[in-house]
Amino acid sequence: MPLPNRDLSDWKWVKEQIAADAPVPYDASDPDDGPYDPNDDAAVDRALTESNRIHPVPAAKDRKVAKAS
Repeated sequence: MPLPNRDLSDWKWVKEQIAADAPVPYDASDPDDGPYDPNDDAAVDRALTESNRIHPVPAAKDRKVAKAS
């Protein structure tokens, strides 16, 4: 049984936006638009760097050291 066509993306429009280097629509006052402006390279780098950190750093209870055999 074939799957229904689920591709609802307008790929022609997407390719045109990429070719034109059009900015991503962003509204800082809208909480659904995300925590940073996707058009600001420094803000994107900062958000991706901060998202990979674990706060606070978990401390190991029993630090295991490998022994040579």
